[in-house]
Amino acid sequence: MRALRGVHLVLVAGLIVLACAPALETRLPDGTSDAVPLGAYVTTALLLALRAVRTREWAWGWAALGLSCFIGGSITSGILTADGSTLPFPSAADIGWLGGYPFVGLSIVGFLRVRSAGGVALLDGAVAGVGAAALFSTVVVDLLAARGGAGGPGTTFASAIALAYPLADALLAGVLICQFALGTWRGRRDLIAFTAGIATLTIADTGYVRYGAYEPGTWVDVGYGLAVALVGVASWLPSGPSASGPATSGDEASGDRASGDRASGDRASGKQASGDRTTAGRVGLAGFCATGALVVLLAAARVHLSLPSVTLAGVTLVLVLIRFLVAHRELRAIGTTRYSEARRDPLTGLANRRGFTEFFDDPGHRTVAGLLLDLDRFKQVNDSFGHQAGDELLRRAAGRLREVVAGTDLLARLGGDEFVIVRTAEGTEPGALAGLAERIRGTLSRPFDVEGVPIEIDVSIGIAAGDGLTADALLRHADIAMYCAKRAGGGHAFYRERDDEAARVHLQLAQDLRRDVAGPAMVLHYQPKLDLHTDAVGAVEALVRWQHPVDGLLYPDTFLPIVDETGLMTTLTRNVLTQAMDQCAAWRRAGLKLSVAVNVSADDLESNGFTDLVIGTLRERGLPADALTLEITETTAMENSEPAHRTVRELHHVGIKVSIDDYGTDHSTLAHLHRLLVAGELKLDRRFVMHLETEERSSVIVRSSIQLAHALGMAVVAEGVENAGALAMLRDWGCDTAQGYFISRPQTAENITEWLVASRGYGTTRSSSAPTPAPSPAPPPSRR
Repeated sequence: MRALRGVHLVLVAGLIVLACAPALETRLPDGTSDAVPLGAYVTTALLLALRAVRTREWAWGWAALGLSCFIGGSITSGILTADGSTLPFPSAADIGWLGGYPFVGLSIVGFLRVRSAGGVALLDGAVAGVGAAALFSTVVVDLLAARGGAGGPGTTFASAIALAYPLADALLAGVLICQFALGTWRGRRDLIAFTAGIATLTIADTGYVRYGAYEPGTWVDVGYGLAVALVGVASWLPSGPSASGPATSGDEASGDRASGDRASGDRASGKQASGDRTTAGRVGLAGFCATGALVVLLAAARVHLSLPSVTLAGVTLVLVLIRFLVAHRELRAIGTTRYSEARRDPLTGLANRRGFTEFFDDPGHRTVAGLLLDLDRFKQVNDSFGHQAGDELLRRAAGRLREVVAGTDLLARLGGDEFVIVRTAEGTEPGALAGLAERIRGTLSRPFDVEGVPIEIDVSIGIAAGDGLTADALLRHADIAMYCAKRAGGGHAFYRERDDEAARVHLQLAQDLRRDVAGPAMVLHYQPKLDLHTDAVGAVEALVRWQHPVDGLLYPDTFLPIVDETGLMTTLTRNVLTQAMDQCAAWRRAGLKLSVAVNVSADDLESNGFTDLVIGTLRERGLPADALTLEITETTAMENSEPAHRTVRELHHVGIKVSIDDYGTDHSTLAHLHRLLVAGELKLDRRFVMHLETEERSSVIVRSSIQLAHALGMAVVAEGVENAGALAMLRDWGCDTAQGYFISRPQTAENITEWLVASRGYGTTRSSSAPTPAPSPAPPPSRR
């Protein structure tokens, strides 16, 4: 192969030298001037054929066949003129020469990558190619016609053969322009060289028109030599991209890998920009050639032009028309897609808020009913498992909702974890809507398997219905009903007109909370916790109240649901923790060695840095770890939240006691009790303690819970002690600590300090008769 390349280069160089200095022919042996060009063509054809066999890229084979036809024509010409006579025109040599053009054209078409180019790109390339052929034909073919043709007057066949050469060049030029427009040559050195060679051959053929007959020693011969050289070199060049620089050493490669992440984004941007430039160039070239074809047709109306030129120009305009029709269809498809995308939620595929709003533009949607859904505790899923898991949960929830709603219902996602269902056909009566709400709760209550973790959620549903409701009115009414459902503990609720006032109050309280939640308006009352083994008070529980500037002292059941809805729970906890530890430090300085219990929520335990916040709050005030007890509800302790469990373990590790509040109200089974072992204390729910003397089942549950907790090494606190009989029973059963109104109501820090000083040294039975300030109204069951 290398030897053949070397011979090829020598012969091509000789061809070019002879073309530049024809006088050398007289000094060379006879036949040398014919053998050198023929050898250059033969070696080029061989190189092309070998490339086709080696790579199985048969476009090289077509080029080899085309060149072989040219060689056959040249050999025939040599035979016909061996006796020194002039080559007749037309002759048998023309068969070979003209026969080579189709094969060369096929070779270029073979490199176009028609299957991967795409219909629009091929149309652009065809417009550019046929338009360029029309221009080329007009210049060359009509120029030849004006000269009268090489075949002489009156020889129709000769004139046709004479016209065939420039027409073939015109078509070849058109195919080259098509390839250039499609950009298939980009990044391939072999195709760049091959395309340049065929282009040079076409230009040389065009130059031949100027002379009308072959004249040795002109630039045309140099063009043929360069064409053969470029095509031959293309046959051995690799098909990869051209080198962009010198080879990279190992150290440099290592440095490149270090910056690879940064560079990958740049490469992606560069690729996009390159693709945009390619498209712009292709469209621009097609437009230029189409304009040229239009000029040809306009010129044909005034002067005589050849039929090939006019035909090619006409075909170009037909292709332009087809291109416009395709573009129009594409634009319509894009418009339809964009219209749909603008009204679809990209995450779930449901209608979005815009699609929901436009649904009401249909005059037939007069009587409507809407169900607004809010996934409860979805924020905890995001915080615990990440937003990717949250997105997956939303997609699966949307899939389940599709199975529940009827085909005529609109199902939309408004954003976040809110969905809405709009019903306009049958089933808008209250009973049907309530049944739909229950089916929705049923299907969403089944665990979701997200990343291998079973996740359980609930949903609150607000229902609104009416004639002529707008989208905004339906959403507003359903939103009010949904928050009524949330305040009722979940499920569904229907909108009632009187709920408007409640919604207004709710909204006002939410605004006021944002203003007051981190400030002194949140005040703490403290309730003593009596040690039943020593009859001494060694701890208190901090209970938050809101001193509202208009509504006065508000208890937790009024504002805690709003705190949770507005995402302010961690802010409130920080405020309560700070105030409670400030008071604890003040008591200890005054000689009252008390610990303080503070309630925390799942949001607190799952928030980043909560452990550091607690430890830092104690350290800043010089308080030991046993000065603080953190109370978490049993529901929070049972949740499948690894961040919350990790926080509890961290707090336990540094010596801060964790108490399970409201024990017995939710997951109190042996199967779940192992989750509570990290806590040092169980706090029995008031609903069992308050009925010790009247309900046998309550007394059995309390007594058994005390025994079980002690067996597990946990202390027991009983809250809700309302009388001496209940206190005596707890003492007899070995309960460790008691808390309730019989001992003391929650009081301000000042009042509880007076109570503690006055009751110091007194027994429990006498503590209730110790000086006590006027009691505040009884707080509702929900506490903080």
